[in-house]
Amino acid sequence: MNTKTKIGIAKCIYRALRLVGFSQHRIITRNGVRFDADLAEGIDLSLFLFGSFQKWVIDDSLLPRKSDFCAIDIGANIGAICLPLAARNADSRIIAVEPTDHAYQRLQRNLELNPTLQPRIKTVQAFMGDGSQTVPSMIAYPSWRLDNPAGAQHEVHMGQAHEVSCPMLSIDSLVQQEGLNHLDFIKIDTDGHELDILKGGTQTIERWRPIIVFEFCFYENEKRGYSFTDFTAFFHALNYDICLSDKTTRIADDAAARRVVPPLGSYDFAAIPR
Repeated sequence: MNTKTKIGIAKCIYRALRLVGFSQHRIITRNGVRFDADLAEGIDLSLFLFGSFQKWVIDDSLLPRKSDFCAIDIGANIGAICLPLAARNADSRIIAVEPTDHAYQRLQRNLELNPTLQPRIKTVQAFMGDGSQTVPSMIAYPSWRLDNPAGAQHEVHMGQAHEVSCPMLSIDSLVQQEGLNHLDFIKIDTDGHELDILKGGTQTIERWRPIIVFEFCFYENEKRGYSFTDFTAFFHALNYDICLSDKTTRIADDAAARRVVPPLGSYDFAAIPR
């Protein structure tokens, strides 16, 4: 199912909830984590209805529970991944990176609602890349409004446009900046910038071999001249396999990826060290 269709379904659900009297703004608790939810936002509605967002990323099938769990969440948005990860791993250390003011402020608000998790999560407002770019300003799409959105929308996935003006970092420079001494997991969800970000973390990945979850969509990567084969080549050189969420079904080439990635949608793959 492509993203536009998912948003269309979500809009219908949101309207139905409003018709039967559900308030748009509410504090919700899911898996022991509190969120300041706006049901007119796509991610918030998913948390409200299903209790999680990208559940397979935070359950026990992908990542082990450990007391010194360390992760980098790139494209952290409102904290739908980093907050549950922090809750399930005592004494964990998570760097949550979000470039847009809109999502970063909401991430900070959700962290404030969970004081016991605050020592485990460091928020960083930055745009991630390979370390060679400079980004004085650009447009990102961290919000999917389900009511009557104002302003520009993405032409395909209908995300709301927000200007980004913040420092540029690479994974390798972030690791050095934060003084990390190991790394178990990296999540990257950045609307087509994933390969550049991965290239900026080559030294970190080679050194600590974390499990990596990355979003992939053909239409955004093709804008940048990338194919799925570029991802398989990158990970093959590092002795990784790209798999579906089951961690065992390998996706080795462009043709295999097209069988699971919707033409105008995206899919989250797991890169697993051999």
